[in-house]
Amino acid sequence: MKKKHQSKTKIGLSGFTLIELIIVIAIIGIVAAIAATSALATRVQANEGAVKGSLKTIQSASVSYRGAQGAYPANLTALGASYLGGGLETGIKSGYNFTLASGNQGETFTCTAAPRSANYTGVRSYCTDVYNVIYMYNTATISADGTACPPNGTPLTG
Repeated sequence: MKKKHQSKTKIGLSGFTLIELIIVIAIIGIVAAIAATSALATRVQANEGAVKGSLKTIQSASVSYRGAQGAYPANLTALGASYLGGGLETGIKSGYNFTLASGNQGETFTCTAAPRSANYTGVRSYCTDVYNVIYMYNTATISADGTACPPNGTPLTG
């Protein structure tokens, strides 16, 4: 007896259509985009919170330096690891660039913090000076001359 030619496809076996697969891939893409945006916002908030702590550390170290040396430090390198620790003497931490400058022959200082990559590591800049106040600026770049923080900053408390 001859065997009938049998088809290699099985009747009743179901699968996904191309349209269904495209819809699932689109939904996964949307969810991934939302998650990535949320992760970026969380990173920016964490970096900006860490910057405030680093500026307080630099304030305290600058005051200690003045007590020992008679003038505020000219830059972060002058403070060095012995006053700062934690890698701040390099001027880079938590996605921000820190710049310390003294003015009035070492009688004043300013320290600025600006994001290394605007809108990615941070969206705001910060400044502090001899008055122990941290100012926030809604811009990614600021500069200070060592005598005072730029005007128009919002003073932060806590």
